[in-house]
Amino acid sequence: MFFPITRPEDFVLVEELPSDELYTHWKDVRLTPGTPVQEGDILGEVTLVEWGCRNEWYEGKLLEDPIRTETSRYLNSKITQLDFRKNHSPLPAKVISSEEHLFAELEEAKLPIVLKSEFGLAGRNHIIFKSRSDSWKMSQVNKKLFGFPILAESWVGDERFFDFSTLWDVRDGEFVYLTSTAMLIDKEGVFRGIRIGGSELPYANSFLPPVMDLVRDTKGLVPKEYSGPCAIDGFLYREEGRIQIQPVSEFNFRYSIGRILWEVRKKRNPKVEVVTGILILPYPKQGSLDEWKTIERLEKELGIQLILLTPVRDLSGKPYQNTVLYFETTEENEPSVVESIWQSWTD
Repeated sequence: MFFPITRPEDFVLVEELPSDELYTHWKDVRLTPGTPVQEGDILGEVTLVEWGCRNEWYEGKLLEDPIRTETSRYLNSKITQLDFRKNHSPLPAKVISSEEHLFAELEEAKLPIVLKSEFGLAGRNHIIFKSRSDSWKMSQVNKKLFGFPILAESWVGDERFFDFSTLWDVRDGEFVYLTSTAMLIDKEGVFRGIRIGGSELPYANSFLPPVMDLVRDTKGLVPKEYSGPCAIDGFLYREEGRIQIQPVSEFNFRYSIGRILWEVRKKRNPKVEVVTGILILPYPKQGSLDEWKTIERLEKELGIQLILLTPVRDLSGKPYQNTVLYFETTEENEPSVVESIWQSWTD
């Protein structure tokens, strides 16, 4: 994921070298990929930039730094983030510490609720209890949430209608606002993609003020040792006919997909009215995929620009579970473009 946002003078640490075809593709679309290297190739001093912030560079290797790791766990834990969002979330949430505690909570809780793992990505580590008949899902907790503690929160998925993410840079405990993005979330609450551009983001005037208030109250809780990107995810939902704002569902102190999109868009430098987005596309469960022919056909049929940001398969030919694809289109065509890409890629 870092390759498309690197500079020519950068070195990119990889487990497997990118194919010549993909490397050429990036250069052809005005990206400036750095030089791929593998562990042990660089022995000198480097300035390390990571997806998160957990390691140090020593004699050509990445070594886990206990202090950085602990800071990362603290910042990205949904449990400790309850302190960050205190008094800023309209949805009640609490920590569940054990199976016994969970049984008691499900007996008393007003359903529906969602259980979330302390650490998880893109809505994939959660379990929704909509009614008492969902009690069979208790067996999934250790399998899907990886044990306790977990977070229990009111679930408004059926009334949730707009997901957003605000992007920030954090330096010495200070938050600098970059932009806001709209997230593409499926009916099960799983993240599918993200977009920037076009006219003003819907509802921005409504959700930005409470997010700014949240950030103001959060600054003192963020260790000054952390320096880097942050994405604050939130959403809008309806309650008794009124729009409610959840300014934060979670903080991501790392290079989020939204931040990658922001950086790629900055390199591409399209006009303001151009909508740019990223889709997380699963490999087809049945059959095979010719990614280059599919991209070429979609570009011609839809009149759009597509950029493959990650390889579809490894050098042995084994497909990866997901591929990241960047697109540029017009605002009016975006919904149909997203649908066409999804169907062409996954069918």
